[in-house]
Amino acid sequence: MTIKTNPVYVSTKDTAEHILSKYDNFLFDCDGVIWLDNKLIPKVDKFLQLLRAHNKKFIFVSNNSSKSRQVYLEKFAELGIHNISKNEIYPTCYSAALELTKLQIPLGSKIWVLGDEGIERELTEMGYIPIGGTDSRLDSEWQENHPLLTVDPEVKAVVVGSTKKFNYMKIATTLQYLLYKNKSIPFIGTNIDRSYPGPEGIILPAGGSVVNYMAYTADREFINTGKPSSDFLDIILQDQGFKREKSLMVGDTMYTDIKFGNDGQLGDGQGSLLVLSGGTKFTDLAKLLDNRSLEDESLVPSFYAESLTSLVELLE
Repeated sequence: MTIKTNPVYVSTKDTAEHILSKYDNFLFDCDGVIWLDNKLIPKVDKFLQLLRAHNKKFIFVSNNSSKSRQVYLEKFAELGIHNISKNEIYPTCYSAALELTKLQIPLGSKIWVLGDEGIERELTEMGYIPIGGTDSRLDSEWQENHPLLTVDPEVKAVVVGSTKKFNYMKIATTLQYLLYKNKSIPFIGTNIDRSYPGPEGIILPAGGSVVNYMAYTADREFINTGKPSSDFLDIILQDQGFKREKSLMVGDTMYTDIKFGNDGQLGDGQGSLLVLSGGTKFTDLAKLLDNRSLEDESLVPSFYAESLTSLVELLE
């Protein structure tokens, strides 16, 4: 691996226009890029309108597994972003369902879920039967004789994602499935994100904290169906008909979003744009650039900007 040049700071109209002309397809992360919690980042709607006016295509790729594609559609509408279709949204609850089909797990199979409604909904739409998940019996205090501690032998896979209701009952029941039959049931993790930007500038634990907790507890590796999985990117590019060399990944996290674009060779190796409106700040980027090793090269963006707000202002 060669040392990359330092990223280009998008601070002039010429640089912004270069990006607009170079790429035909834009892949956007959501939290920290399009919105912060339930608040739209200023002028994002105008930026998307500008892309449409230039006949550009865009999709949304989120490592958040708690919300289904339908819920994302509703959120876009609530924030004033319309004309988004379901097939333009790729949350990792959906990619987990796609992975089950790739593993040739028969439709109609039971799937144990540690996670929220988003995973359950996408599994159901795909034709699977989720169990566990939001079952209210898992919200109870620890019970050593709890009926859900007994493994259902019809379960064919385990999917673990983000949840704000992480408790000992969910850990213990999920562990039984991860250990069952000498750890032979497929273990799918929806993402590796440690944290994400919450309201008022706070940082909150993300789904990767749950997935890695269970991986450590069961002493198992998992199939990562979120960014920066190259398999996930290949599915998206094929599904959308995007040319790899004409695509740009826009995100706020270097070890997921930027690595996703870089490892996937988007834009012929120049297809990643870091925005500083979410979890990564300039000090984080500067620290990486000042102390990077060869292993860090996949985390270095091709471009960086303050936000999509600054991009649209440069292009206005």
